[in-house]
Amino acid sequence: MLPPWLGQAVGPVLVIVLVLALAVLAVATDHVRSRERALVGTQNLARLIEAQLSDNFDKIDIYLQLVALRHGSVLQGGGADPGGTGLQVQPRMARVALDDVAIADADGAVRLRTASLPAPLAQVGAQEFFRRAVAEPRGALVVVVGPVPGGPAGAQDGASRIVFARAVRDARGTLRGVVFAGMSGAQFDQLFEGIDFGVHGAASLRTEDLQAVHYHPATQGAPAGVSDGLRRAVRVAPAQGSYEAAGTVDGHQRLNAYRRLRDHPFYVVVGQSMQDAMAGWRANTLMVAALAALTIVLTLWAWLMLVRSSRRQLRALHNRFEAIVQSSSDSIVSKTLQGHITTWNRGAQQMFGYTEAEMRGQSAVRLAPTDRQGEDAALIARVRRGESLQDYETQRLRKDGTLIDVSMAVSPVLDARGRIAGISVIARDISRHKAMEVEIRSMAFNDPLTRLPNRRLLMDRLRQAQLSSSRQRSYFGVLFIDLDGFKRINDSFGHEAGDQMLIEVGRRLQAAVRQHDTVARLGGDEFVVLLEELGVDEKTAADHVNTVADKILDAIERNYHLRGETHRCSASIGIRLLVGSQESPEQVLMDADAAMYSVKRQRRALRTFAFE
Repeated sequence: MLPPWLGQAVGPVLVIVLVLALAVLAVATDHVRSRERALVGTQNLARLIEAQLSDNFDKIDIYLQLVALRHGSVLQGGGADPGGTGLQVQPRMARVALDDVAIADADGAVRLRTASLPAPLAQVGAQEFFRRAVAEPRGALVVVVGPVPGGPAGAQDGASRIVFARAVRDARGTLRGVVFAGMSGAQFDQLFEGIDFGVHGAASLRTEDLQAVHYHPATQGAPAGVSDGLRRAVRVAPAQGSYEAAGTVDGHQRLNAYRRLRDHPFYVVVGQSMQDAMAGWRANTLMVAALAALTIVLTLWAWLMLVRSSRRQLRALHNRFEAIVQSSSDSIVSKTLQGHITTWNRGAQQMFGYTEAEMRGQSAVRLAPTDRQGEDAALIARVRRGESLQDYETQRLRKDGTLIDVSMAVSPVLDARGRIAGISVIARDISRHKAMEVEIRSMAFNDPLTRLPNRRLLMDRLRQAQLSSSRQRSYFGVLFIDLDGFKRINDSFGHEAGDQMLIEVGRRLQAAVRQHDTVARLGGDEFVVLLEELGVDEKTAADHVNTVADKILDAIERNYHLRGETHRCSASIGIRLLVGSQESPEQVLMDADAAMYSVKRQRRALRTFAFE
């Protein structure tokens, strides 16, 4: 048999496993979300830089077109001398500024230039930008990156720079020359100012074949190479995409996003260092690990405290439960699945009259009345199926032979393995409650003084009489009775005498009618008699009603002996004889009442009746 503490350890172990699982899930989920946030941020940076580069390239293109329009006359065979320096550079466009601007004719001879362009650079026909601009069929802007001999003043010979060029053609499409402008790497780097790449973030501008044109931040030494991850990503998605790779310059692992410039043969690549991107995740991981460790420590401590106090608590709980059972006024009994009683509390002894010694080991059938001997077996069968019964009302037999009404809660008792080992029965004496129910029901439908049906019960029976009369086409009668002279007796001899007279009138009315007829008191000195099943013949029905009315008047007019005095009383009766009836019960009663008052107004003899 396993030690008790091992069973108690299952809960803490499950809690620890759950805490660890939740911690791992939280860390993994946060890792995915942190990576997603870093990727979205990198893509947004790439989109921002691509927009800035494309916008500046477009403005430079427009500027070159304006230069060609304004100074195109030098390409018509006249105007400025070759190598002339009459051009002025636009001070600043967007976020960058050009170093020099020049116009060359169709043979590559520079006809007009800015002062910043070195004088020896008079022939550019052999330059790559010139050849590509001439070869561009649509006359679009050409961007070329590479060393230019005799660069601008202050630059080293062969230094890397960016040249923008576009062909100049006349209306017939004949080549007239090329207008071009140059920009140093330092000027170009201004596009990246103000953008937060993080501590180890980087960005680069690359050609269509992914060769690095510019790298930010600027580095010393070998130029940036091309990672295999970038090559694979561009092959799959040439326009834009993302990949993870180590930087070819500094070796930092980065999450990179790239985009192709709009209308230009370049890529912008932005990388966010994984070290920077996952810094928040690492902090959250440490916090989750600390919380998980604290939870595990507290769980183990609580489990140790539980093991130490469990026996003491169980002992106290058992004593408390035993005290509750013994002090309860309810009968609390347990029995076997065969129905033999095993425990019997003091409440059961008070309720049934048997002591514990008399009932222990006895069958519970001993408490069942003769007509309920099979009830106990049926309850045991239901409990064996796992059912629990609440508020099961029945009757049981006391030791003195009297019956009591009880409400029982029957439930199975389980052993340590969860199997049904016995039955628990808690019974409560509801005899007084049942008596109160009968009393309340009587008060709701009966007159409290005469115990005759009241108005509510009369209306229900009158409604039923109408339905029965409609089905059978038989007559029924309603007699509305009002006592004459009752007020005098009530005022002269007191309410007690009046109450005694009303009770006696009720008895006499019941004696004057059939058992299934209804005698009701509406209140005061008004009574109603409902005569049902008077037959289908109207005359026969009317004769029966008159006969009953005669008997009622005879009974009411007999002497009353009240408090040693003899009194007499008479009555006025209004009658309604009906078959079926589409009228409401209230209307039928009102018509009978009106007939009774007609009798009073005509001041006929006491035996005069009025039909409606």
